[in-house]
Amino acid sequence: MSKTAHYREPKNQSPADIQQFAAMESLFLNNDDPLASKLDAFTKYASRQSIAKFLTKYELFKKILGVNGSIIEGGVLHGGGTLAWAKLSSILEPVNHTRKIIGFDTFEGFPSIHESDTAGGDGSLLEEGALRGSAYEDVLNAVDIYDINRPLSHIQKVELIRGDIVNTAKEYLESNPHLVVSLLYLDVDLYQPTKVLLETFLPRMPKGAIVVFDELNAKMFPGETLAVDEVMGINNLKIERFPFDSYVSYVTL
Repeated sequence: MSKTAHYREPKNQSPADIQQFAAMESLFLNNDDPLASKLDAFTKYASRQSIAKFLTKYELFKKILGVNGSIIEGGVLHGGGTLAWAKLSSILEPVNHTRKIIGFDTFEGFPSIHESDTAGGDGSLLEEGALRGSAYEDVLNAVDIYDINRPLSHIQKVELIRGDIVNTAKEYLESNPHLVVSLLYLDVDLYQPTKVLLETFLPRMPKGAIVVFDELNAKMFPGETLAVDEVMGINNLKIERFPFDSYVSYVTL
């Protein structure tokens, strides 16, 4: 039986956290209801923290409903965020086929660790290959299933860009010169990919667009804060957050 999700910093998990995750896993696996019924009752099994993360994405999405542009997600992991953005778009703006959900990830974990990532950081996850999420093909399969009954399903909604973001972000923009970005979600944890995502896509973000930070002011991942400060200047920004989310903050341009 698993202790906690592998992407959670072990030192931040209390005995109660570990106990709850184990109990939820047991509850899910030992329930005889059909899987579809379990998924429909997802709030029965999902943790308070996981539901809070989804609510954060919902609140962020509402802020860009009137802003033209696609959503760039840096860091796909298991695909939960990517599919959340896609499904929120299908629910809240079913005919907005020009808003693409574009997820960037190596699908192999961290490609390298820059010296800025260890500048005072104390996380146990700062090593090459760490935070490897679901297989690329698994997330693609989830997207195919999502496409089955969404509006305008003949027009591609989700793109997954596999590889080192330091290279793929600029390559993607060169191949898609029409791109406008309404929301840039930074969840790559590290200095170099965060810096490249900002340098590449900020010039394509109109007023009212949002930049979202997942590890800003997080001691275990100092690289994100250093990259944001270098590119945007933290003292130039009004950085906001939601009271129910531990990490996520955002800037409205």
